[in-house]
Amino acid sequence: MTVPLETLIEQHLNHSIISKNSIGTGIFEAYKITLSNGQTYFVKYQSTSSQQLINEANMLRMLGGTIYTPKVLANCKHCLILEWIEERFKQSNQAQLGRDLASLHRITQDYYGFNVDNHIGTTPQLNASDKHINNWIDFFWNYRLLFQINLANTNGHLNRVDYQSLMAVKDTLPSLIDIDITPALLHGDLWSGNVMSTDSGPCFIDPACYFGHREIDFSLTFMFGGFTEEFYSTYEQEFPFDQGFEQRKPLYMLYHYLNHLNIFGSGYHANVMNCVSQLKAS
Repeated sequence: MTVPLETLIEQHLNHSIISKNSIGTGIFEAYKITLSNGQTYFVKYQSTSSQQLINEANMLRMLGGTIYTPKVLANCKHCLILEWIEERFKQSNQAQLGRDLASLHRITQDYYGFNVDNHIGTTPQLNASDKHINNWIDFFWNYRLLFQINLANTNGHLNRVDYQSLMAVKDTLPSLIDIDITPALLHGDLWSGNVMSTDSGPCFIDPACYFGHREIDFSLTFMFGGFTEEFYSTYEQEFPFDQGFEQRKPLYMLYHYLNHLNIFGSGYHANVMNCVSQLKAS
């Protein structure tokens, strides 16, 4: 049974909607709403019932213990109600962003993955919640690359040669990832659209959290830009990168390019195979 957004708002916040403006986020319906109490909120809504918005609320609360995220005011299987954040550009936020991300990556646990499966964009992201995997190569190959490779093959995005080349990436992992890695808490979907610049500093939104190698959190920043050198240099001062960081860039970008190939189609095929070529050359 579909529950109207207006009913959910009144149930959760005990006020009626005065105005509701649609905001295009792509995955869920999203609105800027003003209530009868005069306050403004950001709301994500889905007519179908699932755990996705509950998982997002929990991830925001988890990240919010260390970095700035929107305050979760209420949530259920149909909606996520957040405080409204006003975006204001501040150049100094790039340095703060580097410091904040370094702080986040210092939160660790013994195993890779997360306590629940979630999504990266619209694609399921499996997190081996009951496996207690303590080997990053095993986790990254089986739950990140192999899942996306098989999905791309099923979706018809790969020919036989492409598929074989991607499967051969597994053989490069031991030499590329030959360092001690502590499972770090990741934002998981860190691109410029998921960080808001505000008067209170950078505000992180739309996470896809799990514990993994901290370097993979930079992949989307390299792919789509929007981050200044000050961001990277400040992070480096706070939490120096491991030896081989530059060589691993195409490996971790490969995961996200495969995901974009699976979501958006053939326009990302060349990016995927370019990452493979770079890994072969290294």
